[in-house]
Amino acid sequence: MQKREISKLGITVSRLGFGGMRMPEKDGQVDYPQTEAMIDYLLENGVTYYDTAWFYHGGQSEPFLRKALVERHPRDSFTVATKLPLGECNTLADAERVFETQCKNLGVETIDFYLLHGIGAEGWAKAKALGLPDFLRRLKAEGKIRFAGFSFHDKNETLPPILDDNQWDFCQVQINYADWHQRGADTLYQALADREIPIIVMEPVRGGGLTRLYPEMEAVLRGLDPEPSLASWALRFCATLPHVDVILSGMSSMEQCRDNVNTFSHFTSLKEAELEGLRGIAQAFDKLPLIPCTQCRYCADCPQGIDIAELFGKYNRFMQYQQGWGLHNYVLNTPEEHKATACVQCGYCESRCPQGIEIPKELVRVHEAAVRLVG
Repeated sequence: MQKREISKLGITVSRLGFGGMRMPEKDGQVDYPQTEAMIDYLLENGVTYYDTAWFYHGGQSEPFLRKALVERHPRDSFTVATKLPLGECNTLADAERVFETQCKNLGVETIDFYLLHGIGAEGWAKAKALGLPDFLRRLKAEGKIRFAGFSFHDKNETLPPILDDNQWDFCQVQINYADWHQRGADTLYQALADREIPIIVMEPVRGGGLTRLYPEMEAVLRGLDPEPSLASWALRFCATLPHVDVILSGMSSMEQCRDNVNTFSHFTSLKEAELEGLRGIAQAFDKLPLIPCTQCRYCADCPQGIDIAELFGKYNRFMQYQQGWGLHNYVLNTPEEHKATACVQCGYCESRCPQGIEIPKELVRVHEAAVRLVG
């Protein structure tokens, strides 16, 4: 397993990290036996970085990692990362309560990597008003966390002011080859690299979207090297960037675990011809009228009961592969009160979307496309 010594933090971690937001489920609950086996396999093969958050899997992710990871393996064999949800915090006392609950959820006395979750310009203003920068410094001084950072979700130009307004140990940002130039992931990367802030990458495979390519796109990569999986190409792109330290993967099956371990156990940086191939695919992606939804489901619990992520996924599958059955099913079988037309533009979903998608506007577009398809 490829490792990275983060000299600024005095710690060595695996370049591959486990993201605890897309674990396999059974009957609406985390599939414990299957996911425990996945974690055992990853640990045995040198994966040491495990990332979760307060509301992943409807609040099941942190307690699951306690049972599957913390209670079953030596504490010095892994690092844990979780995130403080600003939506749960209206006072500093709320933040203190949530943090103590997270420690109990995870069964740890010290959280290795602690993040402010989903920070942008508005979130950072709120964090400062609540006194969270001093709170993080106090947690570090008391040994309750080792490193303080944040995950970034906002317009690219809002990142540098946040970086310069506090002493950060690390930052988690979305980087993948489809977003590199097209959505400015390269500017996020450079802002962090210039400041020598360790980088944790999220959505390196764009929520699985980069494992589903048009045949002609896939043929480009097969022509360069027929062996690697499509996911491997995406992960290697991120790991080739010299200032990236950890690449998170939201693994959902043992097959994905094995493939990712193989990628990082026999890692080779991408050559210029391979990077050029990915650039061509990214440009082709950019011409498709897709919705940049990664299926993170931060928009879940819509007050109107609209399954936004599922609907956007059906639309994107139709646009990429002309698979229209999902949109047919939506039009014919979704109750009227839960269709996109039920949106009241309350703003709940848009305020939580890491991709900055204009969700109400896109819901109208998707609904109209689905109705036209069914005729």
